[in-house]
Order: sequence, then structure tokens, then C-alpha cells
Amino acid sequence: MMNLDELLKAAITDPSKRSPFLQMLIKSDVYVICRNPVKYERSREEGGIQLELITIKNPHGDIFIPFFTSHHALQQFAKRYVEYYKINCLRLFDLIQSASAVLNPNSYGKEFSSQEIKSILLIARNLKIKAISYNEEETINYRPCEKNVSHITRTASKFLSKQENVDRAFIVEMIQGCEKPRILIVVDMIGNTRKLFVPFSKYIARSVKANESLCFITYEQEMGKKAAAVTEPFYVRKKRYFER
Repeated sequence: MMNLDELLKAAITDPSKRSPFLQMLIKSDVYVICRNPVKYERSREEGGIQLELITIKNPHGDIFIPFFTSHHALQQFAKRYVEYYKINCLRLFDLIQSASAVLNPNSYGKEFSSQEIKSILLIARNLKIKAISYNEEETINYRPCEKNVSHITRTASKFLSKQENVDRAFIVEMIQGCEKPRILIVVDMIGNTRKLFVPFSKYIARSVKANESLCFITYEQEMGKKAAAVTEPFYVRKKRYFER
């Protein structure tokens, strides 16, 4: 059975694959890039979120919201650390139905006009297909890294030792379903995450191997606390004189 990426590639040249691709797409989780961290509304249990998504222009000047079949596809497009969110595709379409979107821009992909998105939503409603809210805390598991990651922790520790607002850092493997495990660094810090994570991701990129996928999160988030609970910190800030 083809996965979403394989069906997308096939649908580009084979019209018979387009319907199966759309059926799989609206039932799948996709990735979007956010301008700022996601904000959860009071009704988080019901999936209340606020997303401020980035937009891009095609060569004709048309504006689209980019979204991606996988985190790897997102990284290939962004080429640096960005805030991102994973969400059911049908739910995403419901949120952006007045806009146009493009799946996997700068790669094998597909554009969706606002009219096409509204048509997909109408068909889904008629078929009683519901969007399934993505609940990170229930679908992601964490474990200590099974492979040697000293090449990452050495570089990370060198960078973090120069950051006065960072107290500790943890490194774990993050697994969702049958996806390939990703490496997650949890940072116990105060202050602006973007000011830290953007230069941090650039600095550490030289130590990350081609087959490794690296993500960052702060300890203050529930996901960060859950991840950090499975291991000991690889970095702890040395106490200052007045803290001893």
C-alpha cells in the first residue's frame, strides 16, 4: 500500500491515483509553518488553537499557504529552524478555506485553490468524514536516545554554556506512530525561544548527520516536561558564585 508521499508522486502523472490521494490526504496529518508559537485557546480539550501561518507567492504573484506531507519535506523547504505545527489536513482546510494552499512547494507538490478546498470540505461533509484533531501528548512517545548522540551533545553543550538564560538541556528520541524517530532537544530556559533556537539550530547543524532529524522544544511546555522525564540532562549550567 502506498503512503501519502508515494501517492502524491503517482497522482501527478496518473489521473487514476488522484482520487485515492485526496482520500488519504484529508485523513492524514500534515505540517504547517507558523510565524509564532501556536496558542491554545481555553477549549484546548476540544482542539481550540490559534495559528498564524506564513504565506508564499508563486512566480505569477499568487499567494498560497504552504503545507507539507512530512516534517522532512518541511525541513527541505525551510532549511532552518521554524515554528511548525502538525494538524489533520481536513481540519487545516476548514481553517483556511478562504485562502489557497500549496502542498510541498519547491518539490513534487500540488496547489489547492480556495474553491477546490471548499469543494473538498463539502464532499467530506456529505460523506460524513470528520477532521481528527491532532493531540500531540497522546500520539507522541519519548525514550532515551538508542544511538550515540555525543556528536550533538558536545556541540550543543558548547553553545549552551554561553547562554546565561539556559539552565539545563535534555536529549531524547521522539516517536510518533510508525514514523522514523526524531531527535528532540528540550531546553530549560527563560526568555524568547526564537532568539535562542534560531542561532542554536544554525550552530548545531554542522554536527547533525544527514539521516538525523532534529527538533527543539522548551521545558516549560507540557510536551517538554514529558520528554525530559525519560532521561537525565546532558547539560547543566554551572552555578554562579552567588548561587553556591
